[in-house]
Amino acid sequence: MTKCQVFLMCAACAALLTGCASAPSTQIETPPRAAQFDIALDWFYEIEPGFGKYLGATPLELGGVKDIGLITLAASSGGKVLAIDNASARQVWLKDFEMPVTAGPVVYENGVFVALGNGSILKLNLKTGETVWHYEAGVAVENGLSVADGIVACVNANNRIFAIDEKTGTLKWRKERPRSQDFSMYGQSAPLISDEMVYAGYSDGTVVAYAALNGTALWSRELAPNARFKDVDAPPIRVGNTIFVASSSGGIYALSADDGQTLWQRDIYGISSIRHFQDSLYISSQSGIFRLNRITGDTIWQNVVQKEALISPLVLGKNAIYAAVQKYGLIVLDRANGDLMHVIDMGSDFTSAPDFMPGVITAMSNRSTVYRYFVDDEPVR
Repeated sequence: MTKCQVFLMCAACAALLTGCASAPSTQIETPPRAAQFDIALDWFYEIEPGFGKYLGATPLELGGVKDIGLITLAASSGGKVLAIDNASARQVWLKDFEMPVTAGPVVYENGVFVALGNGSILKLNLKTGETVWHYEAGVAVENGLSVADGIVACVNANNRIFAIDEKTGTLKWRKERPRSQDFSMYGQSAPLISDEMVYAGYSDGTVVAYAALNGTALWSRELAPNARFKDVDAPPIRVGNTIFVASSSGGIYALSADDGQTLWQRDIYGISSIRHFQDSLYISSQSGIFRLNRITGDTIWQNVVQKEALISPLVLGKNAIYAAVQKYGLIVLDRANGDLMHVIDMGSDFTSAPDFMPGVITAMSNRSTVYRYFVDDEPVR
């Protein structure tokens, strides 16, 4: 595919290969880098424009990328899901839905799971892209799609949670909460499927723990009832017997997995992801990126990055943290101290999370261009 092979002729891409970020096209001042970081472009792939705009952008990416070794899967708000061969940067298969892809791709066994803007949830064949089954959730599922333990779980824009059989696409159970009358921020939170439980956050700021088998609600907890924006946008995580979850303007909560009681709480605005490694939590938010003590919630370090910029969910490496920043592209932070190590301007805004395989970072811009980089790092487990 010629457009992937000409990148060495592109001055901006040549700058990336030498470790120098080009000037941001958005006129936002790029932060100074604390140190050089070895990163080299492998290839990039421009997904052909889709049907038009979604939510006022061209497009605003609610889908993302997933590198599984031989191929990279990409799901674009332009309506396309495709597989790219990592050795040749050529298309393996393509599905064009003429409808925005609003969640996924999630890979589970031999399936690729995505959600569309009309409320359709689909399982595609990993090798061919052919549709295995589809389920109609009624209205859009944005950002939030989880697959584990034979269950596909998601919350739609009407505050309904669905648990769907992964193999057959049949509904196991469905629950709903009243739609929030308050203004909510950005999509829905992907439920957490863990230890025969499903933990879901809603736009009214409530977190509910359901039995995965039948959807019985075992506890329910309203976070930050007096917060301006109550919605739960960051997927919950579980570490031991603690659930970590966040309200948009109400901060992060450490809750007991047994009954939902608060163990500690921190006021951090606009959290988009919570990650953990050993005794630390790593937070991306509109207040910047944080490293917290997992037991107490105390700040170990904070990097503001860019004031009030949207920052994607984080990926953690042994050496570094990787995230897409709406204002100027892909950033690399030192995981130990939060210092900025590298900035890569890709010529457009970013909203979707990068993906991380050992030695490889893959990311997709809001112009639906997929980039694959070699890095001297590997994910933490």
